[in-house]
Amino acid sequence: QTVEKWLSKHVSEGQNVGFDPWLHTLQEVRKLRSALDAKGASLTSLPTNPVDAVWGEQPPTPISPVRIQAMEHAGKSSADKREELGRTLAEHGADAAVLSLPDSIAWLLNIRGADIPRTPFPLSFAILFKNGDVHLFIDQRKVTSSVRSHLGKSVRLFDRNVLATELKALGETSSRVWVDPSSIPQWVVDQLEGTDLVERQDPCALPKACKNSVELEGMRQAHIRDGVAVTRFLAWLDAKAANGSTDELEASDYLEACRRRSSELRDLSFDTISGAGPNGA
Repeated sequence: QTVEKWLSKHVSEGQNVGFDPWLHTLQEVRKLRSALDAKGASLTSLPTNPVDAVWGEQPPTPISPVRIQAMEHAGKSSADKREELGRTLAEHGADAAVLSLPDSIAWLLNIRGADIPRTPFPLSFAILFKNGDVHLFIDQRKVTSSVRSHLGKSVRLFDRNVLATELKALGETSSRVWVDPSSIPQWVVDQLEGTDLVERQDPCALPKACKNSVELEGMRQAHIRDGVAVTRFLAWLDAKAANGSTDELEASDYLEACRRRSSELRDLSFDTISGAGPNGA
């Protein structure tokens, strides 16, 4: 059951529902507002999340180092990607695009990170301009001198705490700003109030999905390496399972150990889900 359907059943006329604009996209807020309007209720953006006020042991913001995705793996330079997407923005009459998806930003700038377990992205926001320049909003403690050199002069670094200021300035200087309503936080849209929005899919989505020859070959080689690891694991499991001398946890650990034999392994894509017999799915 969707949130908007639940609200439609439980709110009354005249009630006001608060929401955290960082945690809901433009598209989601429109659905919520439509459902509440139909019941004579309203929706209000909150300046702070009430959960944060009672979350006493909230973990610190991750600051894992940003690393460079080399050309031998990326297959296309960040400058070329930015230039191509800049032309795409111009073709659709947009002066700039606000990027909120970490995977899009990582692809566009040929960088990687480890802020979230099992996902190789640095947490960040970015503004891409139609001339190919980028403003990157990121905790600069994560950015080494070599990464700064890799990004070049066309990518300007900003701390996250100035994002609101830069977005408002963008709205004042740019006539049209591209946003993806399915992924852009409502908070970002609020800062662009009064700006003419070009609502389209994230401009990085399709180019990122269309792998070049270098990326395709990298995927093939990764599957070959992983196939070797899985084959070693299955041979080990055949012997262990036959006499009942192992369990799910040992099997999961051994599979990871097989994968870590390769010097190419950065991380697992997800923790192995291991179950057998009554513990199986």
